[in-house]
Amino acid sequence: MVDYEIRPLHPGDIDELKFLHAQWFPVEYPNSWYHDITTDTDRYLTLAAVKHETIIGLVVTELRQSKSCSPDEIALLDRAQLKDSILTYIMTLGVRQQYRRQGIASVLMKEILSRLKSYPDVKGVYLHVLASNKCAIKFYEALGFGCYEFIPHYYTIMGHFQNAYCYILYLNDGQPPPSPIRVIVNGLRSVVSYIYTMWVYMYVATKSKIRDYHHT
Repeated sequence: MVDYEIRPLHPGDIDELKFLHAQWFPVEYPNSWYHDITTDTDRYLTLAAVKHETIIGLVVTELRQSKSCSPDEIALLDRAQLKDSILTYIMTLGVRQQYRRQGIASVLMKEILSRLKSYPDVKGVYLHVLASNKCAIKFYEALGFGCYEFIPHYYTIMGHFQNAYCYILYLNDGQPPPSPIRVIVNGLRSVVSYIYTMWVYMYVATKSKIRDYHHT
């Protein structure tokens, strides 16, 4: 059992963060990003697993206001919930090689999700994962994430396109957008309701005219 503490990232972690991200991910982040994730607590929610002052695992999430989200992000939520809602994106999640398969990533994710639940406006947490990364997919599904869509050529790794899945977990009564079938059913219900309302209106109007006719 690994003994470690959980805490937010801070500016003193930047050099270590740069080293770890260079090891873990095929993406080069600008210096400003490392500054932002360790200082802007309104926009980023982060956690680190720390053992003897060394980061052995971490997770970085970004809280994105729906009003500033891209169309693809907006499509993740039911439009009725878009106003003042927040979508949280899991930007990075990693554990040092020698500490993997010891439950650290699960602890970090469960803790970050628990904290996100305390934000009432957070309606969904989503991420992208390589379509070929079966272990990661199984990991996220065990946490309750569901597959939203398959995205061809989402990543470019070492000059080659790689496919991805978008996974999402809805929080705080967040809802997915209506399915095409649900849209059709709701549309038919609206049409039937309108026809019925008009029929009742015409029936009442006709009966009224008949009464007026008999009174004259």
